Amino acid sequence: MAHASAPLPRRTAPVSTAELRELIARVDTVADLKKLTDTTRFRDAGADSLDFYNFIIAIEEAYGITIADSDLGEVNTLEKLAMYLNERLA
Repeated sequence: MAHASAPLPRRTAPVSTAELRELIARVDTVADLKKLTDTTRFRDAGADSLDFYNFIIAIEEAYGITIADSDLGEVNTLEKLAMYLNERLA
């Protein structure tokens, strides 16, 4: 019998772009992480659609959140992704 997992505790510190960069670095990707600054679009750093999908899945799992498909266009940089997460995890 499957047990429901406990909800994640509320974060007390905001999600940082450095934290997201570390998480993304653990994902197998064709993106050039050296080019991925806080304001560089993921695709401009070489991430393809599969990379972006894998980034989003890793982030959703790490933070216990679902990013709506309709919001994916909003979160195309580390900075925008951090702002999005901080708004929803507050």
